[in-house]
Amino acid sequence: MIEKETIDLILDYLFWLATAWLTTFLFLTIFSLSTISGQMTEYKIIQVGKLFMTGLSVYVFVWFIRGIFTRKWWY
Repeated sequence: MIEKETIDLILDYLFWLATAWLTTFLFLTIFSLSTISGQMTEYKIIQVGKLFMTGLSVYVFVWFIRGIFTRKWWY
């Protein structure tokens, strides 16, 4: 059986990895918006929205799992 401290440590590392993931996807979203600023179409806006939603959904999922298992919602 894995010790609780080990699980907490793994979930903390996953949380920080998800934070880096979210930061990367936010920068990609900003870069994409600046690139298509002159020729925005519905399709391009939806594609940029998918970037943001992908980054946010991974972050929220890891944050939620970490909160359930470690009861640590905030630092």
